[in-house]
Amino acid sequence: MKMMIKPFTRWSWIVILFFIFTATACSSSDDDPVSPEITIANPNMPFAKAGGAETLSIQSNVALEVISNDVSWCHVVPATSTSATVYKFTVTVDPNTTTEDRSTTLTVKAGSITESVNVTQSAADGLIVAQTTFNDVPGEGANIQVKLTTNGNVTITCNDSWITEAATKAMVEQTLTFKVATNYNAARSGTITFTLGELTETVTINQLAINLSGIGMESDALALASKMYAGWNIGNTLEAIGSETAWGNPKVTDLYVKKIKALGFNAIRIPCAWDQYIEDAATYKLQDSWLDRVNEVVGYCVANDMYAIVNIHWDGGWLENNCTPDKQDENNKKQHALWTQIANKLNHYDEHLLFAGCNEPNADTAEKMAVLATYEQTFVDAVRATGGNNAVRNLIVQGPNTDIDKTSDLFGSMPADVVSNRLMMEVHYYNPWTFCGLTQDESWGKMAYFWGDYMVAGSDRNATSGDVAEMKSLFAKMKTQFVDKGIPVILGEYGAITHHTGLGVNQEAHDKSRNIYDETVTREAKNHGLVPFYWDTGLVVNRSTGDIKDSYAMDGILKGAKAGSYPF
Repeated sequence: MKMMIKPFTRWSWIVILFFIFTATACSSSDDDPVSPEITIANPNMPFAKAGGAETLSIQSNVALEVISNDVSWCHVVPATSTSATVYKFTVTVDPNTTTEDRSTTLTVKAGSITESVNVTQSAADGLIVAQTTFNDVPGEGANIQVKLTTNGNVTITCNDSWITEAATKAMVEQTLTFKVATNYNAARSGTITFTLGELTETVTINQLAINLSGIGMESDALALASKMYAGWNIGNTLEAIGSETAWGNPKVTDLYVKKIKALGFNAIRIPCAWDQYIEDAATYKLQDSWLDRVNEVVGYCVANDMYAIVNIHWDGGWLENNCTPDKQDENNKKQHALWTQIANKLNHYDEHLLFAGCNEPNADTAEKMAVLATYEQTFVDAVRATGGNNAVRNLIVQGPNTDIDKTSDLFGSMPADVVSNRLMMEVHYYNPWTFCGLTQDESWGKMAYFWGDYMVAGSDRNATSGDVAEMKSLFAKMKTQFVDKGIPVILGEYGAITHHTGLGVNQEAHDKSRNIYDETVTREAKNHGLVPFYWDTGLVVNRSTGDIKDSYAMDGILKGAKAGSYPF
């Protein structure tokens, strides 16, 4: 019995110990799990207002569960992953149709661990304009306030140039101020557009026209031109270099103006010099005394119910001889400074006063015409900027060299103007010059004494060009280019201004030639929409007494003025 017990006991203990070890090992694996560890790649997930889908990636050593805490707009579903340790989920966010930003969280559960992912979404665009129509805005202009509610940066577009956003030192929150300019034209309607993303709101501005009749400025260019029966130049006087009397004429008086009106004229062109009256070269400041003198002469005309044109004449040639790129900037500064002072001084006159930017600018090429166009734009802008009556005053711009053919060939469009139908064109007519102005024979032509029906048979002094047919053809060009488009033309100067004497038996033929020439130009000018202003330097009417010195010229002008009729 003893010999058998010992071996059994040894092997029994070995078996027993094996099972105890194995049981212990198995018990440790099942009852004590691995501690969970997770890493969230994108714990904050922002979405735009349009919504969309993004991938949420989480590295974990245990299985995961992800739950949206607001399933009304934020959704989560598992996604395929190629890694055994990276779990992926697709997070889908619906479009945000509210005007408030919104947010929620995603709850991540991994064993005993709970983490959160923040989901945010921007608001939908919100734009509300309290008042979208403003009616009967005064013609004088006004400031309007547009109140809006928005949750973003609004793009503002004033769709009409006469409506501008007004800068203010202290803006009321969400209140924008817009300036509506004075309306000198017909009643008008404009809009302002507010844009935020895909949202658009439009505000409509309906503005009345200012009543110009109350200030005596009701006539536009065509209406005013039609009121001018016949025009007269006071030449070689206020434009004289040296002084008003430097070229041999006495000072203009109220009596002289009254005499011109009594003869049958109701419009006077007053050529003026300015450069010699500048007292400060740096600022182009004009002498007050000269501004007062021009104002006085204009006053004579307006007080006698006559229309008056004030210009910058030859004036030493600073502008007229320098329509060139190298002088452009300097001359525009001077042009602006002079016209600002002239316009301010004479602003108080009603529509009886017109301004003309220059006289006979030398612009016989396209390059020079381009420079001249800037001088004329500066003139218009400077006058308009002075406001008051000048904001709607009828203004006159000049064709290149005031030559009809050059104007037809080179002149482009009229200057831009803030008021409609208040611009006129100006040309001059001394055709043929051999008859109208030549005082001695030249290599290119001889003085002509006879014209039209009063040619002298066999004479070498008959005009060889510039007959009635040519005159009508040239005037027709201006009618087509300007008058037919609503732009009247001022014939600022014309006339057979050279008088020849001592012609013996042919003296009457010469005088009647001038008579019929002046009559024909005056008549045909009016018939084609050109307002005639005869050039006189004291040879036709005595400056001191107002008596007629040249009845042939006077008779022809008045006959032509009576016979002519404007086509408007």
